[in-house]
Parts: sequence; structure tokens; C-alpha cells
Amino acid sequence: MKKTIKILVVEDEGIQAMGLEETLDQAGYEVVGIADNSEEVLGFVNTEDVDVIIMDIHIKGEVDGIDTAMRVREIKAGIPIIYLTAYMDQETVRRASETHPAGYITKPYRQAQLLSSIEAAIQQI
Repeated sequence: MKKTIKILVVEDEGIQAMGLEETLDQAGYEVVGIADNSEEVLGFVNTEDVDVIIMDIHIKGEVDGIDTAMRVREIKAGIPIIYLTAYMDQETVRRASETHPAGYITKPYRQAQLLSSIEAAIQQI
């Protein structure tokens, strides 16, 4: 029996987060939670079984998605992180690449791109 992949969605726009959750549910993934700030992300990583994280770079609070990804790596190094962002300037890409992400998706995302990025990330597990 195939294991259900558990995904944490990190997105500070409520409607975007709900749309992602619906897309992932329909594709057969289990959304273990939706977080909109670094503290929530770290709480989920510490208490839930998370296989993949879809991480918006610009989230609520002082700590952005890239720094949150670095903190996640310190807790559980093996969780693939896919960045979801509208901002792909050179400095953001440079900082994000230091976290060795499983992929980048630009907003507005296409469903096929999202699902193929998740499938590629699962191969890293």
C-alpha cells in the first residue's frame, strides 16, 4: 500500500492557502496543516509527521520563509522544501538556494507545476 504523503502548507494569504489545500487534497495528498508564520511552521515540524513543505518566502512575522527553512533543516534535515513565491529577484534566489530547496514555484502557480514539483520532491525522501 502506498504511503499518503503529508504536506505542510506555509502561506500567509488565506485564500491562496485554501486553494493549495484543495488542490493537494484532490491530488491525494494529506495536508497536515497550514501555517502563516515561522513559529507555526516550527511547531508543526516538531509535532507532526511532515513529508514535504510548500513554503511561501514572504510570510507573517519577523522571520521569512527562507530563514524558517534554515530552522526546519536544523530540526529535521530530510524534509524537502518547495518555495512558492511571487518574488524571484537575484538576492532572494541566492538566499533560498543556500537551503537546498527541492524546487521553486512562482505565483500564480499552475496546478501541473505544483504537482510535478511535489512528485520530484518525494523522490528525495
